[in-house]
Amino acid sequence: MTQAFPIPDPVTPDWLTAVLGQSAVLGQGAVQMVETEPTAAFNSATIRLCARYSPDAPSDAPTRLILKRNISEEWAREAGAEEVRFYTLVASLADHPRITVPCYAAAYDEDSGQSYLLLRDLSATHRPPVTRDQQVGIVDGVPPPTSIAAAVETLAQLHAYWWDHPLLDAGQFSVGYWSRTPEQFERYLQRRTTSWQRVIAREGEWFPEDTRTLYEQVLAYLPSHWERYLKPRFHPRHHLTLTHGDAYFANFLCPEPPAAGPAYLLDWQSPEVDIGGYDLANLCATFWTPEQRREDQREERILRRYYTTLQAHGVNQYAWEDLLTDYQLGLIYWLLVPVQDAADGVQKDYWWPKMQCLVAAFRQWHCQELFDMARA
Repeated sequence: MTQAFPIPDPVTPDWLTAVLGQSAVLGQGAVQMVETEPTAAFNSATIRLCARYSPDAPSDAPTRLILKRNISEEWAREAGAEEVRFYTLVASLADHPRITVPCYAAAYDEDSGQSYLLLRDLSATHRPPVTRDQQVGIVDGVPPPTSIAAAVETLAQLHAYWWDHPLLDAGQFSVGYWSRTPEQFERYLQRRTTSWQRVIAREGEWFPEDTRTLYEQVLAYLPSHWERYLKPRFHPRHHLTLTHGDAYFANFLCPEPPAAGPAYLLDWQSPEVDIGGYDLANLCATFWTPEQRREDQREERILRRYYTTLQAHGVNQYAWEDLLTDYQLGLIYWLLVPVQDAADGVQKDYWWPKMQCLVAAFRQWHCQELFDMARA
């Protein structure tokens, strides 16, 4: 979309004028002053920009923007490059649903590995339905019903647009993090098994025996599970879509009354061709207790709203029972994520509550029955 490296620190009016000019946002005039404000982002170098323009600039030139840059870690460089690719592709798709924050510029420099996004600042009209701290704390992690509805519809519109889309076979995105091929699955299983062994060796003295047994059974059953449920999906590319990969409620921006319009999904650092149920399980089960999921039939209403929105946007020949199975598949996938979190050194006050929520959802949804059917 745009190229302008290196980025001066602090950001200068000349640099911002050049970037907005390249993206056709600023057809005439110039940025005369730019002020910066910090944000609470922890996995990127993100700041707010407040711009003032010359009198001949367009009246609708954006005055508040977000500049998101990668941090120095290797994973962050790769994630930043992936996010730039995503925004660049979406900008070329005129019919793509409005589920991403308007992007004025996106650039990646192969030589330095640096990347940036220049986005509209929506903080005056939108906010995350829960903060990351509220989400991880669980007790206050349930958003208002209107925000839940907006987020679910945004996720469903994303999945519906990309459902078995021809571009999924165009090499734009990676396919099936652990599901694509037997070799990919074997590497995944070995990594998760090694991580589990590391965690239980460190935490085994206090770790609940029933939870330990569950995880050992899951790891033992995964090969037959892959053969029965995943191989038939990924070989012919059947009922797959573009997943966000990190679809927590804290990664949405929802309109605050009196503002109206769609919710936006942030942090496109790991989009992937996969099963839509993975994003749904991430949304509903990673940091909600059984009581929170069951209260006022919250979880079922989310699944039904998601399914209805899929149908309204053209996803046919996908039954309600198919969605329920895909949700179970998502729960099985996410069940092993806190194991990896713990093995990678994440603090226990993050991975242990997350694990408890997912174990409870796995049991409530009788996911063990999928393993039994796969081994029958």
